Amino acid sequence: MKFDDFKRGEAVALSTASDDTLGRIVWTDGRTAEVHWERRPGFEHQITREDAAQLRRVHESEAGMSA
Repeated sequence: MKFDDFKRGEAVALSTASDDTLGRIVWTDGRTAEVHWERRPGFEHQITREDAAQLRRVHESEAGMSA
């Protein structure tokens, strides 16, 4: 299965999260991605590795973040 190709710096959120999440792609190999979280309860300002299938793109106007 091919996932969306996320780009470095792209704004993303967890697609299945019940909380408001927002982060930026740091690195990806297409199947997993390292995300620097701006908003994610318990993970603010941390980098985590996520399954790319669990992420969704966030439009810049929705993100409210500057690159």
